Amino acid sequence: MGAKLLPTRNCCDELYFQDYDEAAAYTVQHLTDRYGRVTQVLERLFAAGHLPLRRRQMSVLEVGAGPAPGLYAARDFYADLTLWAETTGHEVPFLPVTRMHAMDRGEAWGRLLHSLSEHLIGLRSDLPSSRGAFPFRVEYSNLVGFSAIREHVRALDYAAEIISAEFDQSDEPITRATARRFAEENGVDRPSAYDLVITSNFLTAEDSVTEFQTELRQLASGLTPGGLLIVIGAAAGNKYARIWSALRTLMRSTKLTEIKGFEEPIAANLNPEWAKAIRRQRQDILDQLRGIDALPNEVAGLQENDGFPTFRVRVWKNQRPAKKRPRRRVSSAD
Repeated sequence: MGAKLLPTRNCCDELYFQDYDEAAAYTVQHLTDRYGRVTQVLERLFAAGHLPLRRRQMSVLEVGAGPAPGLYAARDFYADLTLWAETTGHEVPFLPVTRMHAMDRGEAWGRLLHSLSEHLIGLRSDLPSSRGAFPFRVEYSNLVGFSAIREHVRALDYAAEIISAEFDQSDEPITRATARRFAEENGVDRPSAYDLVITSNFLTAEDSVTEFQTELRQLASGLTPGGLLIVIGAAAGNKYARIWSALRTLMRSTKLTEIKGFEEPIAANLNPEWAKAIRRQRQDILDQLRGIDALPNEVAGLQENDGFPTFRVRVWKNQRPAKKRPRRRVSSAD
């Protein structure tokens, strides 16, 4: 894996992550730092009263982030909030994350997430804040053409087919409408809308906003009432200034409201304890790798005081009130 570390540091946009060692090297370089960034953003949103809190289910989707820093950060943040409410006697009926879905085209990420989540469960099994879902696979492999409502409908159709087949095998056939109703009552793992959608260092090509404009609008429309679209990326350079400008222009055409307070770039991991822990963890991993693999000089020479770059965040919120209407069957027309 050591030979893969330098490319994951210097030319990420050119990698396809078909190889497990490549995905693992990228994780060593970027997971803890970006986990810290997402945590900083969630802390700000919670302090400002914008973080969605749910009573029935809490769903998070992360787009194109590889080792899922946003999913792990959201999972831990909500687990800690739940624990805080319980231990302080606050009667705040909200949940930890119940559903977390990763979207990424790299084939190696599914195996890596499964291994990492199993490892974390083993480490945390005795901790009081151990509740909440972990990502064990890549749920969606491509943003192109993605729509949460369409995926939800497909999942319902598939579940209805299974239910209908089970009744047929029991020689008790049911109508398709009845099978569909059973599927809706039982629920499916793919929600029709998400409470949090997080993209972390995904929009990196200058034409990426234009390329994914339809899909970005779909992500915006696929939020629950009060749900957030959080876009995290680089702060420096003219290219990124143009990307952020194009993104804000696009989002003005949606029905979301931009959250104030993120106008300026953010210094990553400002909390000294956070920064120290992230540097120490990365250095520990590199020290272990030195004993079993050859490391490029540029990577082997990393020091604990290696700095974290500033980053930029934009957050949009679905502030439209929930519509109360008679329950009806969801169809692909939606």
